[in-house]
Amino acid sequence: MKNYFIVIGLLVFISFGCSGKESVKPSADALLATEAYNRIDVIKNTYLLKDTGTLRGLIDAKLAESILEDLRFEKAELSFTPGMVRITSESVIVSVSWQGIWKIAKKKDINNRGTANLILYKENMKLVKIDGDNPFIIPLTRE
Repeated sequence: MKNYFIVIGLLVFISFGCSGKESVKPSADALLATEAYNRIDVIKNTYLLKDTGTLRGLIDAKLAESILEDLRFEKAELSFTPGMVRITSESVIVSVSWQGIWKIAKKKDINNRGTANLILYKENMKLVKIDGDNPFIIPLTRE
């Protein structure tokens, strides 16, 4: 019986001891990484909707022009699997693996996948560069 009270006492102690009301606040880097993930998701969805005006605001002008030239698909699906985030003094670099399917008029679907580093300018979270396989360009097809 004495052991029973000891076990119950320990359980009560543990349950009250582990139920602290303080929550852990995320670090500035964690918040920046979350903001980068969210921005990339917005860019992806804007690309899929072919919203050229919004894309111009989210992407560096030179990069935006090459992407906007290639918006000739009828419908596309694009999924990202984010990986590591690196934060430098001027940029946030998000490594992603991606898969895409593009439907172009009267042609069969084009499937592609790849990996890329999406580089965002830290100050305004604008996409300034893509190193690796660009997920926003329709892959070449052989006819």
